[in-house]
Amino acid sequence: MVGVVVILASSLAVYFWGVADEQTPAPQISVSHSLVEDDGEQTIAVTFDAGSAVQTDQLYVIGSKKLDIGGSPDSDAPATEAYASKREKFTESSGSNPPQVGIGETWEAAETVYLDPEGSVDGVTVSIYWNTQPVQGVNPGTVEGAEAYKIAEFTVSTAHD
Repeated sequence: MVGVVVILASSLAVYFWGVADEQTPAPQISVSHSLVEDDGEQTIAVTFDAGSAVQTDQLYVIGSKKLDIGGSPDSDAPATEAYASKREKFTESSGSNPPQVGIGETWEAAETVYLDPEGSVDGVTVSIYWNTQPVQGVNPGTVEGAEAYKIAEFTVSTAHD
């Protein structure tokens, strides 16, 4: 009886370790955020601080308020709350233009994306997700597959100490 239990336990362990090895690990990143002035309002600047580069076509962001992703307020394609949605893909672009965020095919250390939520930035929670498949279609895009992982999250506070 003991032998059967040992063999069964060994078989199950090998199976589960094999399944774990087949799963795609989500990237581990660290981000920081700051606020930048934008025509009397504020836009959230999110900077990639550390971790391995991440494919931008597999990234999307969700806010506790609708928001828009884009370049800095003084760029040709700034984030603008008029185009805010519940989910924004990092490769958002209009027409045949390049992605608004202007960071290329990967998001790497020291690169910044900008988020403009509807109304005030105070209290907005921002979650950045990585999906095992590229986000499809026109912004906000369609997330395919059940494998999406939250890789960063923060809440904006404008309170001064």
